[in-house]
Amino acid sequence: MTQSPSSAVQPADWHNWSGSQRHRARVVAPTDVEQVVTAVHAARDAARTVRCVGSAHSFVPFWTDDVIVVLDALDGIRAVDRVRRTATIGAGTKLHALGPLLWAEGLSLPQQGDIDRQSLAGALSTGTHGTGRTLPSLPNFLIGMTLVTADGSVRELTRERDGELFRAAQVGQGVFGIMVDATVALDPAFNLHERTWSCPFAECAAEHAALIEHNRHFEFFWTPSTDACEMKVLNKTDAAPARLGEREYIAPAWQAFPSERDVRFNEMEYSVPFASGWDCFLELRAMLLRDFPKLPWPIEYRTLAADDILLSTAQGRETVTLSVHQGAERDYRPLFDAAEAICRNHAGRPHWGKLHRLESRDLAALYPHFAAFQRHRAALDPDGMFLNDYLRRLLVG
Repeated sequence: MTQSPSSAVQPADWHNWSGSQRHRARVVAPTDVEQVVTAVHAARDAARTVRCVGSAHSFVPFWTDDVIVVLDALDGIRAVDRVRRTATIGAGTKLHALGPLLWAEGLSLPQQGDIDRQSLAGALSTGTHGTGRTLPSLPNFLIGMTLVTADGSVRELTRERDGELFRAAQVGQGVFGIMVDATVALDPAFNLHERTWSCPFAECAAEHAALIEHNRHFEFFWTPSTDACEMKVLNKTDAAPARLGEREYIAPAWQAFPSERDVRFNEMEYSVPFASGWDCFLELRAMLLRDFPKLPWPIEYRTLAADDILLSTAQGRETVTLSVHQGAERDYRPLFDAAEAICRNHAGRPHWGKLHRLESRDLAALYPHFAAFQRHRAALDPDGMFLNDYLRRLLVG
């Protein structure tokens, strides 16, 4: 995937990380904003759909058989304001590369998920998050972005100036334009003290509420085949990096946040109101023990603070997120269909980068500001250049 916009003539085979989505598309790899503008103009002249790719770590059909724009070359830190603790970062920058770049500037992302393979633009646009009852998702730290819109304009949006439009585009799934950079609010560089341990389910059930309350980050992974839990806590510390035990250490935040995910899988995740989180999990556990008792893949249980982003899964409500996994080589539909039915009974909202069956008629009931999102999207892309059939069903109707 190294073509320039002018050389991307012949379609090429392309697939996402898990292999669940495959396309034969014209792949464009711009190296600067001007080439992004050129690619958008060319696609408009040819009446082609345009979709972007960062790391292809989403599982839903975000992409197209027309034009795929690869953001890899739009990477690195463009500017740092140490007084305000902000940085402007190329949209294609991978999170695992961003951590050490920020660390060299004395800065850290305040929050991060447990996978760091995504591009910054992809993580922001899908509402990717970490865990912690007092901490919102990654897009909440976005304070500005530069988009190449459907008419080829280069437009800068800021949280302070653009209000509701900005809150629509913060988790925009790529339908407002091609993000070329993002300005993010940061923390001074910090270390995290991580401790992990295994325990029977009964112990997790007894202790999870207190662990959520008394740790900056707490999550657990429950596996049907063992009916046991892998527990994880992370807390800020002024102590120096050190190995404290077999499953306990202190490390820079960017090293401590992510986990190794070497085996490919597909994933579904739903966010439910915090008050419903444990009950929803118990229903999932009962279903899995009954219908999928040998499943070696876990349910992941995390918490998330409420926010005001229009299509954030935590919009207006404190949240528990529940993730279900299946190996990439297996049919995920029986498992995910059964889990989705339970989550939807708890007013669940799907993670935008992970598999689900919702359409636009479902979103209107789940998101109070869905009509405003639709209005802002249509204003920036009235002809739907950045929509494929999947996104039309999901966001337009």
